[in-house]
Amino acid sequence: RTKAARSFELQVTEILKYLDMPNVVFKVNIQKGRYTKVGCDVVEFNICTNLGEESKPLAKIASGGELSRIMLAIKTVLADVDKVPVLIFDEIDTGISGVAANATGDKIRRISKNHQVICVTHLATIAAKGDYNYFICKEVENGKTHTKINVLNEEETVKEIARIASGNVTEISLNHARELRKSILKETA
Repeated sequence: RTKAARSFELQVTEILKYLDMPNVVFKVNIQKGRYTKVGCDVVEFNICTNLGEESKPLAKIASGGELSRIMLAIKTVLADVDKVPVLIFDEIDTGISGVAANATGDKIRRISKNHQVICVTHLATIAAKGDYNYFICKEVENGKTHTKINVLNEEETVKEIARIASGNVTEISLNHARELRKSILKETA
């Protein structure tokens, strides 16, 4: 476990730097504990996200946006080893935007080359990178709430990306959505 931990630290750190956390220090702390059926190691992830600070347990210091990126990095490394067929990212974009959101979308897209990925997102930057987009909403019928899921065609996808990017669909938001989709459409052509 100690040997694997060092490799894991390096891989997670590399991904976190790509995800706009340039000063991150990620460490796996392994302590001996009581013997159980899975061993005697007690494992804790420690992290330092800012220069000049000391590493502390992940659970105590990371913000929402940092936790999202850390989870993505960990899942990315483990997915390559575990061969998990389906990965679900539910609002992995919490607390991120700009460069971090774009890098997150790129990383999720890379993972999707070898795994089925389901990603619930509210960021246009990430939604634009999907091969298939679905719109999920709740509707009330006869006093009961129902969740509806509709697959979107390309035109509907562009409109939805425009809506989540700006709050409404305008020619400017549509142009932005088309630009976001452009690299994906080239890749699949």
